[in-house]
Amino acid sequence: PYKDTDIPEIIDLGVFEIYRNQGIGKALMDIAELLAKSYSNQVYLAVGLHQGYGHAQKLYIKRGYVPDGKGTYYHNKLAEPYRNYQLDDDLVIYMIKDI
Repeated sequence: PYKDTDIPEIIDLGVFEIYRNQGIGKALMDIAELLAKSYSNQVYLAVGLHQGYGHAQKLYIKRGYVPDGKGTYYHNKLAEPYRNYQLDDDLVIYMIKDI
């Protein structure tokens, strides 16, 4: 939803399960946000909704990201209310943060 703006996006940040809870995700986010700050006063990202994204969801919320309020997206398009969607990696919400 922000492709035509100057707001940078964090894409595909991931930490292998065996390396989680060691501060790696935090360190990567620190660097990504520092770089984004040189372009904008905001940064955004998309996060999946299934349980495989639970660690990421918690990390982003702890770092101050909030849902942008536009709803859920599927295959980069706004999901329509009352339609069925596959709960896969393409069902996401966008989150944004002031930096």
